[in-house]
Amino acid sequence: MYKKFNFVFVMLFFLLAISFVSAKPPVQSTIVAPMGLQIEATNVEYLTQGVDHTFRFRVYDAQVNNYTNPATVTCNFGLVNKYGDYIYNQTDVTPTGYVYAVEVLGGNFTDLGAYHKGINCQLDDGSKGAVLTQSFQVNNFGEGLDTAHSIKFNSAMLFMMILFVMALVGLFKIENYIGKFALYWVCHVLFIVGTFSMWQFNWGYTISYLGMAGFWKVLFYVSTIAVFPMLILSLAWIIYIHTFNDHIQKLINKGEKPETAFNITKKKYGGWFSGK
Repeated sequence: MYKKFNFVFVMLFFLLAISFVSAKPPVQSTIVAPMGLQIEATNVEYLTQGVDHTFRFRVYDAQVNNYTNPATVTCNFGLVNKYGDYIYNQTDVTPTGYVYAVEVLGGNFTDLGAYHKGINCQLDDGSKGAVLTQSFQVNNFGEGLDTAHSIKFNSAMLFMMILFVMALVGLFKIENYIGKFALYWVCHVLFIVGTFSMWQFNWGYTISYLGMAGFWKVLFYVSTIAVFPMLILSLAWIIYIHTFNDHIQKLINKGEKPETAFNITKKKYGGWFSGK
């Protein structure tokens, strides 16, 4: 029996381990050489799926060592999704002072994964221009997974998994019914917390297929919904145990031997639990 339990623990360990994320997905940024002008823009690496974002940039002329006069420059802005489709385009962006701002609604960021923004600016006389392209990723957290966050998450999950395994082993080894009851709920709560953490972690940082997030989400809801019937069963179990033990004690108080009292009570109540 214990060999089977050990096999289950090993499989559970690998199932959790393969879901850990330990690396930050690469984000590439490409700046095309300027043609007399320079476009200064914040290199946004991550955006949140479905959330509005404002892209800001300025146009600098190195020859005159100053920002260009907005009245003499025409700038266009565009976005391309991971499929190579143009999903947003704004021509002749109107600046405020020297700052150009393009507000893109969250409906343009419905897909997870890589996007590219392109900015094309040119003096109205056609003498100078510049092009800037940058790539970024869209996920549900709006930030990338760095090493520090990965280590903290993996350490927390490993600690919870160790507690879960210890509680599960104790559940099958401890004979005391109160101990079994407590360890069962420790296992159940740890399973709920663990599946919720895995669901949110994969859902937030994933930039492609959300299959693993969906898997942990299903397990979380199943284990959470299971709390209610298990709570009813636990209450019924507690009532049964107390009734079983009280009946034994009454028989002993009447002069019956403990073994006889136990056998009589077992016949009457079915003997599901010994109450030891």
